[in-house]
Amino acid sequence: MLAALFTGDRASEAQMPSPIVFFQIASADPEKSRAFYDELFDWKFGDAGADGGISIDPQGPADFDAKGSLTAARGDGGPAVTLFVRVSDLWGTIERAEALEAELIVPITQIDGGAHLAIIRAPDGLALGIIQA
Repeated sequence: MLAALFTGDRASEAQMPSPIVFFQIASADPEKSRAFYDELFDWKFGDAGADGGISIDPQGPADFDAKGSLTAARGDGGPAVTLFVRVSDLWGTIERAEALEAELIVPITQIDGGAHLAIIRAPDGLALGIIQA
């Protein structure tokens, strides 16, 4: 199945029920990180937005083309990568996550009148964004 992600041959594969749709890289030095990822992977970057975030387009294949952003690490939270997973029922997913001992760290919020998202801290300590479009 992993090879199918890179060959584009997914005709016989079931669609991922909760795909990764976005990622965010928090860096102590966003410009240095931008230069690194651009040189290493030839990712395309936008201009910094009002919030300081820089959009990332890794230019993946159409069936696996998650977008991302690069931001400055905040406060005492060092470098990090946060994945955002799309689900069909955000509220139910948050309830299940909490039942599995995850902590809700960003409550359900609507983004610009569209999608809703929340961020949890999984039992392993990693932050995970969950989004319903």
